[in-house]
Amino acid sequence: MASCLALLRGVNVGSANRIRMEDLRRLFEQAGCSRVETYIQSGNVLFDTPLEESELAPKLEDLLKSGAAIQTSVILRSAEELRLAVSRLPFSADEIAAACARNLEGETLYLLFAAKPPNPETLEKACGPTGTEDRFRVVGRDAYLLLSQSIRNSKLAVRLQDALSPVTARNWNTTLQLLERMNAR
Repeated sequence: MASCLALLRGVNVGSANRIRMEDLRRLFEQAGCSRVETYIQSGNVLFDTPLEESELAPKLEDLLKSGAAIQTSVILRSAEELRLAVSRLPFSADEIAAACARNLEGETLYLLFAAKPPNPETLEKACGPTGTEDRFRVVGRDAYLLLSQSIRNSKLAVRLQDALSPVTARNWNTTLQLLERMNAR
């Protein structure tokens, strides 16, 4: 059994794709997952599974659709992949502090989890100049986004999500909390 993290895109945001956490846990158990734990209401699920990612992600997406009328992408990471993603943070403490000083609207640092590595040409076309100080780095199938404004107003965030689709974003604090919970398992 491997410990994994599922990150669901667009769950409990707005009026669509609403699900109670106990119902979400039940659906994961139906997929053969054990020790299922949710973190906050935005589609973060830690669990153990004997299944491979290529088999589990579509199975979970089908169960969410048939069992809860939720159409979403399920992005999976193993415990080791999550640890590695956090350890690869490409921005220095000074760069993060400078972005925080400019960004008075909300979170500054995000990790975008993609289902697969991006096509370099698609990424280059989608993420050209934005006229802001927003920056990103892609490592494997993860992208680190450092913002000087709210993610809601960032053209780069939208372009990056389009280039990496399917993808889901978590702010850095949530990512660290997920890692802490994963390490405690």
